[in-house]
Amino acid sequence: MEVILGGPLSISPENSDSGSDSGGSDSTLEDLDLNPTWAPGYPLQRVGRFGSVDRMANGSPLIDDLLAEEPFPLSETRNTVRHSFCAVSRLMDVQVAVAASTSEANDSMMIKCLHESAPELIILLRLNQRELRQDPWNPAPHIICAVPRDERVFLCMQRLVEFNQPPLQIVSNYIDFFKQVLEGLTFLHEHSIAQLSRLDLSSYMVDLGPTTSSASDSVEPFDRTRYPVRYYFTNLSDACEFESRTDAGFQKDVEDCAIMMEHFAANVPAISRKLNTLINAMRTGTFDADASRKLFEALCKSLPADVFDIRVPPAEDEPSAAPLATDTPSYLESRTHTISIPRKPKSNTLSPLESWSPPPGLERRRSRSTDAVTRLNQLDLNI
Repeated sequence: MEVILGGPLSISPENSDSGSDSGGSDSTLEDLDLNPTWAPGYPLQRVGRFGSVDRMANGSPLIDDLLAEEPFPLSETRNTVRHSFCAVSRLMDVQVAVAASTSEANDSMMIKCLHESAPELIILLRLNQRELRQDPWNPAPHIICAVPRDERVFLCMQRLVEFNQPPLQIVSNYIDFFKQVLEGLTFLHEHSIAQLSRLDLSSYMVDLGPTTSSASDSVEPFDRTRYPVRYYFTNLSDACEFESRTDAGFQKDVEDCAIMMEHFAANVPAISRKLNTLINAMRTGTFDADASRKLFEALCKSLPADVFDIRVPPAEDEPSAAPLATDTPSYLESRTHTISIPRKPKSNTLSPLESWSPPPGLERRRSRSTDAVTRLNQLDLNI
């Protein structure tokens, strides 16, 4: 049995010479508008998500090809493994590594394998319901499609890269990163989700959009200040939904977030002293996530305008994907796999890219369903 989520999928006919073919039957890459309109977002204004990758993808043949691989390249994600992603090229014949930063990256996706009873699956499906998915503070990766196979569910998700690839270069890059992390933390706590592993730096990933630069020296490096970038929390393997927000897990998330911010702020003298008051309040339990977010924004508004453009030298010991906590078990690790899937012409119809902005006063309602199959059937990916 397979479940493909979202709207109807147009399939190109074998012979498509007739002018009467439907408008969506034979779209090609040349038909796509690959230049989305960017909304204002620098340095502090929050912008809505863009629909650059939220399009229907027939993931079933891809998953079948993946399952036929010997040995199987993707491990099921349980509590003993942080997250196991597979980067798959959706339109190309070439392999695409997760850490790559190329224009082709926008035509690829990540695959995550979860047991059908995994709490992480329930949470990801809940966070991908239409109204929650459209909330600009929601830090959960966007699911393109979900394919059940026996007791496993393969989630095909938008492709992301490590949060600091390319590296954060100026003060405003750090400010935007901290701000989005606090917004994401506030969002999840508002929806009673905690235990978010905020010390695991590999769980922070970013969608740079279609302007990502390649490793070639001839290409201008990506400038985060010219386009809004979106950060996501990709490790929800330990996350839980709680009946009460007084659970210790909520305060632990805030404390861990403070440790992460202190770690990076030490390399940014222009703002580190300003953030000391906030970080101390977060570490001592004085502030919850939303209060921390509000104070952070107030502190940033008091900064002189010229501070935002100050360049920050790269830290010599800055980890790219390693836990900050010294007592983190060694088995909590990140693993990345790459697989090459041959392109199958006319297997899917691609829709033009569209941008979306959330309406004012968007309500955040909580779904009560806890059954994974029900969530799969009810999930509306807004494609």
